[in-house]
Amino acid sequence: MPTEHLHRETASSATTTPGARGRRLSRPPAALLFLLVATFVLGGVWALTVPPFQAPDEFAHVAYVQSLAERGDLPGDGNRPLESTEQHLATGAANSLQTAQQLLVKPEWSKRQENLWSAREDRLGEHARADGGGPNPASSNPPLSYLSMVVPYEAASGGDFFARLSAMRLASVLLLLVTVTAVWLLAGTVFGPRRPQQLAAAALAGLLPMMTFLSASVGPDSLLYALSALTLWLGARVILGNARVVDVVALCAVTGLAVLTKATAYALIPAVALAVLVGAWRAREGLRRVAVAGLVATAAFALVVTPWLVIARANDRPATGQLQGASPASDVNARELASYVWEYYLPRLPFQTEYAPLGEWPQAYETWFKRAVGAFGWLEIRWPPAVYAGLLAVWLALIGGAAVALFRRRRTVDRLLMAFFVLAVVSLLAGLHWSEYRIAESSGGLLSQGRYLFPLLPLAGLVPAAALLALPNRWRAPALGAFVGGLIVLQLFSIGLVATRFYA
Repeated sequence: MPTEHLHRETASSATTTPGARGRRLSRPPAALLFLLVATFVLGGVWALTVPPFQAPDEFAHVAYVQSLAERGDLPGDGNRPLESTEQHLATGAANSLQTAQQLLVKPEWSKRQENLWSAREDRLGEHARADGGGPNPASSNPPLSYLSMVVPYEAASGGDFFARLSAMRLASVLLLLVTVTAVWLLAGTVFGPRRPQQLAAAALAGLLPMMTFLSASVGPDSLLYALSALTLWLGARVILGNARVVDVVALCAVTGLAVLTKATAYALIPAVALAVLVGAWRAREGLRRVAVAGLVATAAFALVVTPWLVIARANDRPATGQLQGASPASDVNARELASYVWEYYLPRLPFQTEYAPLGEWPQAYETWFKRAVGAFGWLEIRWPPAVYAGLLAVWLALIGGAAVALFRRRRTVDRLLMAFFVLAVVSLLAGLHWSEYRIAESSGGLLSQGRYLFPLLPLAGLVPAAALLALPNRWRAPALGAFVGGLIVLQLFSIGLVATRFYA
């Protein structure tokens, strides 16, 4: 992809006064502001439309936050229940557990049930908020995202349980705005200050319905997506900017924060290391600059991550979450693992043994595409097959357009920047497949979901941005309008689909 810099825009404004130029450069672009407002409004609709705990594992994430806010302690105490008395009462009143994954079951919305719940909650003492904190499916996650949710939880502490849940959801939507801004900046770093490319890339991150749905629920994913987007943007800056110290420190600190959010972020480390080495080498100060950059990067990362590692060890808690469950084992069958990965994407070859846990081929389409485009609730709310097929055709057309643009500009493409992006993709996929294979071997089932790829959504946003460059100039504006408009229409229909499932 072409890498164009800001010198043209700066030169064009050279005749303005310094003060006027500073004011103009500090003003956010109108297209970005429009996108941020649209993203927040749609995110707010999702936050208030989806019933309590009808997003993946939200009940566990809320219990984690409440344990931190009310007890000042991490969950996982074997002598306590998972949920507090207050959350358990609210879960039952909303019929949440019975509704999850059961299309024929609706949440409880009757006025009588609301009055009954309200009367019971009024009789609860303050201890009813603090008597949870027991074994929790989310307790293997690091605490950063949950600590961030304590702020909106406390801000709404004067309200009832559902008011605090709504406050946490709306705060989570604000993190999506960070993701959108970071993707805008990433596209600007890759393509230069081209507003159409920046809008196309950021629109995919802000307006893809599954992204909004997940970011409008309580959980670590929204913060992970924001920090991953910042990591990819800063990594691109380091590669193209000769590893300035401030960029290297920011890159490694943000990566460390991502690791403190969810273990998935460990997959970013190889790409980050490559970015630091490439940026330092391009500074043309040889091995000394590389060594200094490496030390600075390691120190910045360690300063962020080490305190959590120490606390986790002191409390005999898993510090790396899911990674410990995916540790190497001597009984791994390398040939079977290779067959699993091959059959995930490609038809089984005659000499290969069928890997039983995989469903009908291609599993990648079912998991990575359909569940990323639209599988709401606890994955039970789906579009008809024809909708997924149509959306896949659109995505393949965008990939084709991006490939054409890449080929036309192949001589100006920064290959090391491309290597950074490719390594980020390969590392995450390798980690996800290794983890899923190990889980499948022990349980016989597949657990990957499309949302696990969303840390890479900023890179997916570069695809429609590049595809615009393959079009004649006169077609680019209509194509961009159709793309952004199509995402908004898909959002509205997705909200309608979810509302029909829960309210009709």
